[in-house]
Amino acid sequence: MLDREGKVTACGTIRTSPGPAGPRLLHIVSELGAVLAAHSVWEVALEELFMGRNASSAIGVAQARGAILATLAAAALPIYEYKPSQVKSVLTGYGMADKAQMARMLALQVQTDARLDDHAADALAIALCHVRSRRLRQVSAP
Repeated sequence: MLDREGKVTACGTIRTSPGPAGPRLLHIVSELGAVLAAHSVWEVALEELFMGRNASSAIGVAQARGAILATLAAAALPIYEYKPSQVKSVLTGYGMADKAQMARMLALQVQTDARLDDHAADALAIALCHVRSRRLRQVSAP
């Protein structure tokens, strides 16, 4: 989570236990609701859904994404979405950057004491992409 100036205010990963989808999705909704209640959130940035080769994994991601979108819609938050290549391009200048390049550039551009797993680092990169894209939209608005 970034403040209006782009400083990290919170960052983490919601984890679920293996098992049936229903309880896992409910856990995601509950945890996201707690995050929204604990922080002043005025808008949200997400990565657009990427369909990989593993169909069963894609179904789980789509279900989680649906739960997240429903929770955000219930909170009446504006949602902005970015393609992975957009995020990479904004952070590194190269839309095909690999994880190591992204991690190095993220570390140079954002200071946080939090230990970031891959998911939290991706979320932080998307948030930073959004902050920069929002600034560009404001500057170029008529």
